[in-house]
Amino acid sequence: MKHETPPAEIPDSPKVRILLFDADGEDRTVPESELVLANLSPNQLAWIDIRVHDASQINDALRPFGIEGLPLASLMEHRNGAWFTQRDWFGARAIAPTWEDEHETFSGAAWLLAVGPNVVVTVHRRRIGFLEERFANEDPESRIGKISADSFAAALLDRLLTTYFDAVDAFEARLDRLEVEILEPGLRHTHLPSLRRLRRAVSILRRQLSAHRDVFDTFSRPDFQPDQDEKVEAQFRSVSKRYERVVDAVENARDLVVGSYELLSTRLSQRTNESMRLLTFVTVLLGSLAVIAGMLGMNFRAGIFDTGSEGFWTAVGLMAVLVLAALLLARLRGWWK
Repeated sequence: MKHETPPAEIPDSPKVRILLFDADGEDRTVPESELVLANLSPNQLAWIDIRVHDASQINDALRPFGIEGLPLASLMEHRNGAWFTQRDWFGARAIAPTWEDEHETFSGAAWLLAVGPNVVVTVHRRRIGFLEERFANEDPESRIGKISADSFAAALLDRLLTTYFDAVDAFEARLDRLEVEILEPGLRHTHLPSLRRLRRAVSILRRQLSAHRDVFDTFSRPDFQPDQDEKVEAQFRSVSKRYERVVDAVENARDLVVGSYELLSTRLSQRTNESMRLLTFVTVLLGSLAVIAGMLGMNFRAGIFDTGSEGFWTAVGLMAVLVLAALLLARLRGWWK
């Protein structure tokens, strides 16, 4: 019997969205067939957002707009941040972080940014939250078309850095909840597995952020786009400085994990001390009862031994009174709860 080879799966075609910022009219989404980059006015800015399943689809998706020769496909395959400049274009690869509270870790989604005359191109495989929010275009009269493509690119990169601040905030919120659990009375768990996951998570975030070091350092160097407008140059320098603040925030998050571990160590030591105090109290109490029982078992004649059952229950009652008095004292002094 002859077996036929199943046909190879054809990946879905790339999804292309175009948002046209028009300072002379209203911002609007336009179909691919209506966008002619050469016909854009100085007060118009086109944002082309492309979602692909494979890097090989990028060039095919850009060809209808007359954009060719950009190294975006190879840029997508980089593991770290990377950038390029080519004729009137420049671009970079970046990673957008996402905090997954259920698994206590960070995931990252890579995306590409390419900037040309009056056009900004973003490419990604997965949904990027802040890009989706920006593409929603809640204000059709935003007049963003007045700014240059370089300024819009700086704004997107600045928003990327905000996502890192948001990720740090979500991480710190989880760490705060963990510390509250650690400080709860009657600590029952070591919480070490959670601390281990959080320590690994902040290391992942730090690696994601450090991958952009070369990209943001490039923006602050004088050899980046030498003919760039001074205002745009100042915007990129500002973004580069903000990157340094994000690095400080992530480093502080690492220190917070260490602080939480020290808090846990203190609570475990406190629980150990409480256990030892209770054990010492019980030992002394039982030892006192053993002394009384030992005295009653000494080999000499005394009147108490002639009282029979009455003497026995009297001794038991005295021991019970001693136990109750000791428990009351321990309760008053906080030795036992």
